[in-house]
Amino acid sequence: MMGNMKIGNKLMIGGLLAVIIPLIIIGFVSVLKTTQSISSIETRNMERMSQSLANAIEMGLQEQLITIQNVSYSNSVISVTEKVLRDGAENSEHEISLVQRELNKIKDAAGDRFSSISLVGKRDGVVFASADSGKFKGTDLSQRDYIKRSFQGEPTIGSVVHSKATGKLVCTASSPIYSSDGKEITGSAVMSLRLTYFTDIIDAIEVGEAGYANLVDDRGYYITHPDEKNILTVTISGIKGMEPLAAEISKGHSGVIEYTLEGVEKIAAYAVIPLTKWGVVATIPKSEIFAHSFFVRNLIIGVGAIAFILAFVFFFFFARGITRPLGILVEAADRLGMGDTSVDIQATSNDEVGQAMRSMQAAINAMREIENKVKKVAEGDLTATVTPRSDKDTTLKALAVMIENTRKQTEEIMDIVTNLGSATSQIMSTMAQVASGAAESAAAVSETTTTVEEVKQTAEVSNKKAQHVSATGRRVVEISEPGSQSVEDAIKGMGRVKEQMESIADTVVSLSEQSQAIGEIIATVNDLAEQSNLLAVNASIEAAKAGEQGRGFSVVSQEMKNLAEQSKQATAQIRGILNDIQKGISSAVMTTEQGAKSVNEGVTLAIKAGESIQTLSGSINEAAEAAVQIAASNQQQLVGMSQVGSAMENIKTASEETAASTRQIEESAQALQRLGQQLQGMVSRYTV
Repeated sequence: MMGNMKIGNKLMIGGLLAVIIPLIIIGFVSVLKTTQSISSIETRNMERMSQSLANAIEMGLQEQLITIQNVSYSNSVISVTEKVLRDGAENSEHEISLVQRELNKIKDAAGDRFSSISLVGKRDGVVFASADSGKFKGTDLSQRDYIKRSFQGEPTIGSVVHSKATGKLVCTASSPIYSSDGKEITGSAVMSLRLTYFTDIIDAIEVGEAGYANLVDDRGYYITHPDEKNILTVTISGIKGMEPLAAEISKGHSGVIEYTLEGVEKIAAYAVIPLTKWGVVATIPKSEIFAHSFFVRNLIIGVGAIAFILAFVFFFFFARGITRPLGILVEAADRLGMGDTSVDIQATSNDEVGQAMRSMQAAINAMREIENKVKKVAEGDLTATVTPRSDKDTTLKALAVMIENTRKQTEEIMDIVTNLGSATSQIMSTMAQVASGAAESAAAVSETTTTVEEVKQTAEVSNKKAQHVSATGRRVVEISEPGSQSVEDAIKGMGRVKEQMESIADTVVSLSEQSQAIGEIIATVNDLAEQSNLLAVNASIEAAKAGEQGRGFSVVSQEMKNLAEQSKQATAQIRGILNDIQKGISSAVMTTEQGAKSVNEGVTLAIKAGESIQTLSGSINEAAEAAVQIAASNQQQLVGMSQVGSAMENIKTASEETAASTRQIEESAQALQRLGQQLQGMVSRYTV
């Protein structure tokens, strides 16, 4: 396929491929590396961000847990809790009021981080003291998980719930209260933490343009979410596509995971808060992460397209700058191949192509020089000199050798032609004398032979005439015998022809009668057409009287009128054709009658001819016998004359052969002389 392409197309395709292939490879690698790099950077950033949030929340919760532990370590709290456990709350009102004032101070010092601080007795799990002037006193917390764990000696953070008082998200931190000797758990200090501080931080985190961060509890319920309806109502394990993420968080793992939510591919970085087993999740659509790589891809494609266009323009003009001079060289080579040395090539550059064009022009000039030398030689000028341009110029060397050899051969031929002319003149003089004597002898023999031949021919003619007459007589006799029978057959045939002519006459008469009947039918059809026409006219009148109701009838009447007119025209044409047929029938009747008369006359003439042939046959028999006798006599005379003629013919043949040989020799000498003259004329045209 490439072998059939022009060199310009090859250059363009090769150049464009040399540009496009590296661009495609570089673009592909760049997009791949960019995508991988951006994806790696973004996922690492998201992972660090989720881990940082988890660490920050962990530290905040740890701080609050330490705060409630410090409350549980307070001497006043320990003593009041021991008294309530020992004497009951109703017997410890004074101590409870004192500790509540202390709890209020702690709450006020913490600001809005706490919604309440309460103390719970171990005996019944009921709140016996709380900040805010004992708002929560008497609340039974015995069945709460964090109370149970606290009574077992484990400081803990409880579940996240909506505060009934404020509607805000809160969680509880509890710490066991030990006796003054530290051997017995006497109650639990419970602090209700407001999560607004943490949720505001997470909600303020921006993850790209469409991404967001959220917090889920240990059960997978959303603690924070852009859609508040999902908070504490939707668990990620129940969302299709997010099951793997829920499973990883429940296992306490941290990392990055890809998932598909409602047909959108997303990437999530997650980290687990060890203290609470909550999970911090930062999620973003995958397409947004790769937006930068898409920009790079589009940029590379744009740059590649511009580079392709520039390369196309460059290689187009580059190829054109090479192919146009090459086209001129090819055209010049084609014209040189056809023998046209008038072509001129103008070099337009100093590169290799320009040098090739100048070299081609030099070759053309050399061929013109050779052509001029060959023309001079062809015109007879052998004095032309040829000088080779170099030792390797074998063409001009061969031409010089050819001219020199031709010059020498021409000089030798001129000498030979001069000698040949002299010898030929002597031969022609001698042969003229010999030819004259031979001609005289041949003339005498020819006259004698002619006389004998004339006598012989006369005898032959007489013999042939006699034989012809005899043979003619025999043929006439043979022909006359069946002639009578032929005449009788002809008479019978004429009788049959007469009968057929009479039958034809009867048929023609019957045809004439039928044509007259057709004429009557045509007249009837014509009358019907006229009556239909009249009826159509009456119908048109009636339709006109009927007005609008008769319009349809008027159309029908018009059609009837048209059909009547067509019928009249058709009957007129048929009547004309019928008249022509009747005329033809009349002519046929007359011709048939004349044929019958001619047949009768032919029968009479045939009978007379038969009688004449019989009389002629007898006369021919007599003439044939006489011709046979004459032919026998002439045959004897012809034999004698043939013998004399043969002898004279032999003598004449020998004389003619001698004369012919002499003439041939003379003609050969003349031809040789003419050839010498022609050679001398041809050689004289050359200048040596």
